[in-house]
Amino acid sequence: MARGAAAFIYITLIPVCGIESSKPLSISYYADIIFLCYAAVFMGGAMDTSKVSERIGTFMLGISNGNIKMLQIFLTILVMFNAALVNPTLAAAFWMKVAQAAMVELDKGGVVKLYSDEKPYEVGSKPYPSFPAAGIFITCGYAASLGAMMSPLVNPNGIIASKYGIDISGLVMITAGPAIIGVIVMIVWINLIFFGMLGGKTKADLLEGAANKPAFKQALVDKKASLGSWDTHAKATLSLIILMFILMATRKPNIVPGWDDFTGSVTCGITVPAIFVGILFFAVAANYLFCRYYVCREPEKQGTAPSLVGWKTVNNICPWADIFMLGAAVSGIVSGVPSQYYATVVKALKTDDGGPFLHFLYGALYGTLLTILAPATTVAQIAIPVVSEASRNFSLPFATALHNSFLLPTSSAANTLVSGWGNVRPYLYLIAGIVPTIIVFLTVFGMTSLLRPSIYYT
Repeated sequence: MARGAAAFIYITLIPVCGIESSKPLSISYYADIIFLCYAAVFMGGAMDTSKVSERIGTFMLGISNGNIKMLQIFLTILVMFNAALVNPTLAAAFWMKVAQAAMVELDKGGVVKLYSDEKPYEVGSKPYPSFPAAGIFITCGYAASLGAMMSPLVNPNGIIASKYGIDISGLVMITAGPAIIGVIVMIVWINLIFFGMLGGKTKADLLEGAANKPAFKQALVDKKASLGSWDTHAKATLSLIILMFILMATRKPNIVPGWDDFTGSVTCGITVPAIFVGILFFAVAANYLFCRYYVCREPEKQGTAPSLVGWKTVNNICPWADIFMLGAAVSGIVSGVPSQYYATVVKALKTDDGGPFLHFLYGALYGTLLTILAPATTVAQIAIPVVSEASRNFSLPFATALHNSFLLPTSSAANTLVSGWGNVRPYLYLIAGIVPTIIVFLTVFGMTSLLRPSIYYT
């Protein structure tokens, strides 16, 4: 069954099973995180139309010398930095578009194949990426989660700290070390599995492609020449993206008041600044004709003034099925409240005499399970208010385990966009995510056990 169709099973079965009525369930398919994905798609469409993604991708290929392993390291650093300061979903979306543009050039130059020879399951669907391309794409999603993991500025750390009354600096002390270890493990594991370090056909293909480096370098020079200098379309698009990032970063940072703290009793969620700028992508003209009286330079020729991105472009690149699947994951977490699922777990623990260590282990495993199935921020918002009623031996490791978002496309919104745009199938996430999941689980578990006495509770 197609993913898009399977995503709506929850809407049918959950009401029929008496778990939740259809109205609140349908609303959960339009949660903040879903609209954030749509805003990211608007941004991605504008990047493609204005060739911002090509310009940055070409620049990155220049500094990485067309080496896919160096490209992965640069992407990891940039995505993590962007995710830690702004938002992991937008960071992954931005750099995923850059990664796609870079992989197109590597494919054209004969250095790395972009697409697999495998025939797609669905007739007319996009071709599957090659293993090296899938490794680069998956890196964007994983690096976003790891960047958020060590950040005091973005969620879910902010939600966890506020729900538990934890000093957020103490929380970051727990998660920062495992995040750094997770980055190293991710890079090595993706190199082993997706970049052919273990040998096989992938390694042979990459070695064969390396022989084309001289021709690729000349093709890169020609590409830069064809792109020329940054035109109005590209400048306006990048300016709006920077504006989106600034608004997102300053909305509600957890260490200082943000502009949302001054809006009164009405809360502006993450979708407000993202969708606001997303609308501007459709409203702002792509050339000087629209604003000819407000700039110093007249347009070179008269004509129409198209917007930075059109709806047809956005509609074509939007991974509808994957976003619907993310909505299904969110609805599954939401349904845990009326079904008393979380409350039943908490109640069972109160009568369980397994001891502090086993409760600690249960909490870490339970948090890991839920964040594999759905985004960490959603789990934190929905489940923590109930789970926090359990003992700290269970609730704290549950919360710190919520960063383990590697095993499925629905584990994070970043993974969802990467999976949709890159046509990365779920089984590749299982392969890529199994080792990072185990390592992050063990390191977070250990750091939480070690540092929990130093965390301040209000």
